[in-house]
Amino acid sequence: MAQVPTIAAVGSTDRPRWSVVIPVHDCADLLARALPEVVAQLGHRDDAEIIVVDDASDDAPDRVVEQVGAGRVRYVRHSPNRGAVATFNRCIALAQGELVHLLHGDDEILPGFYTTMEEALLPSRAVAAVCRAQDIDADGNHLYTTRSYRHGTGIWTEALDTFAVSNRVRAPGIVVRRSAYAKVGGYRTDLPHAADWEMWTRLAAHGPVLFVDEVLARYRRHQASHTSTLVRTGANVRERVQAIGVVSAHVTPGRRPAVVRRALAYSAYFAGRSALTCARSGDWPTAGQQAREAARCVTLLPRGLKVPR
Repeated sequence: MAQVPTIAAVGSTDRPRWSVVIPVHDCADLLARALPEVVAQLGHRDDAEIIVVDDASDDAPDRVVEQVGAGRVRYVRHSPNRGAVATFNRCIALAQGELVHLLHGDDEILPGFYTTMEEALLPSRAVAAVCRAQDIDADGNHLYTTRSYRHGTGIWTEALDTFAVSNRVRAPGIVVRRSAYAKVGGYRTDLPHAADWEMWTRLAAHGPVLFVDEVLARYRRHQASHTSTLVRTGANVRERVQAIGVVSAHVTPGRRPAVVRRALAYSAYFAGRSALTCARSGDWPTAGQQAREAARCVTLLPRGLKVPR
């Protein structure tokens, strides 16, 4: 049974243009790196709101908000801890703006993010806009830059087919219309690791997605992240396989078997590549776990997966 929370619509009177909602949990030091650029770009605008949602952190994100927020950042704290997906849904529910940017507290934006995304998205009929992003390590060093999925900014016509196979969106690099969240609902609470992947696919099934062919965000990869923990146990791949059946339900029935096979094949490749990367760095336990998950994906290829209704 799908667990999709309802997101209430927002009236049109005196709404801000932007809502930047920043979920945080025990990453106050990284929030101190991310928040100044947000404030620099939107702090002077009367049509923007910035909200930090603290999921019961043991450090002090409230001090960062006080020191860096320049009086322009609202602070909301959970007690007790609700978990990542529930916090994402709270962020969306709090957002009142036309355009919503859910910026994880350990990620960052680059100069020009909000102006560029706004100028691209507002005149279009798209439900969301995705830009290119840099992958960075814990210290902010550049690791990788995501590819261009079309030449120049415009509607990403292959977005649904692409998302149904794998998650190609870096979370800090997507902006969603608040009205689209109200129509499709919130993040599924039964997909703790793949909730964002399913959300992007659901949005793409609902309306056009705009691709902004500029590098405007930074996605942080570090050992303390939730994703890194899942990689060490192989849960990232197991949850990915679980999500394939759910995500593929967003494409037309006739295309689902082929989409499922492509998604399983990509998952095997993804896990195998992770195993090789871990082996090269000397992390043999994680490499072995990822290799086992890759093999399991291969065994699933002939029979596919049951697609939930």
